[in-house]
Amino acid sequence: MHIWIIMDWNRRWAKNMWKSSFYWHNAWFKNAENIVNLSFIKWVKQITLWALSKENLEKRDIDEINWIIKLIDKFVDFLPMFKKHQAKFETIWDISKLPEKTRKILQKMKDETSIFQEKIITIALVYSWQDEIVRATKKIISQNIDPNSLDEKKFRKYLDTYFLSPIDLIIRTGWDFRHSWFTLYDSAYSEYYFSSKFWPEFDEKELNNALNSYSKSDRRFWK
Repeated sequence: MHIWIIMDWNRRWAKNMWKSSFYWHNAWFKNAENIVNLSFIKWVKQITLWALSKENLEKRDIDEINWIIKLIDKFVDFLPMFKKHQAKFETIWDISKLPEKTRKILQKMKDETSIFQEKIITIALVYSWQDEIVRATKKIISQNIDPNSLDEKKFRKYLDTYFLSPIDLIIRTGWDFRHSWFTLYDSAYSEYYFSSKFWPEFDEKELNNALNSYSKSDRRFWK
């Protein structure tokens, strides 16, 4: 099973707690570690976390971006947990826009978990599905691929998510009921779970609610 989690409404949570706009970052990070650990304990095999969108990097205040980058650097603290669950670490989308130090940390995590194959934890960084489609198209053009030879499966090989299975369950926290910028190509048959909880409040009970909701869905199609 592959779940995609949009960890949203963190700043609103901090505001409701009468905390600074930066307070949510540590709560976001701590809960990400907790939910990933719980998901692997259950029957989830692939987890993708949307951590930073392309638009966030381009439009948010530089101080907040620097704070988020520091948290991304702390992903290395997840390594013992990944190794415990024998989970491979991957990133998707254009991490070339991140600082060199951050890229090296992420590469270290990939290298040290590369032997694992059954479970995969993926972090979406500097992510936009429209940008992904554009870059996939550029790859096809640069390789002189005959467009008439392409179908949906062959085109998918040029996407950043080519190594992942299609998304089974999409979880979005907060009060927004929309796609935003996540991977539409791989979500044709995804089930959705919209949680009214803010991400720092999303706990094991709510994760169970999401997984139970998925288990009750009528999956009448072939992937």
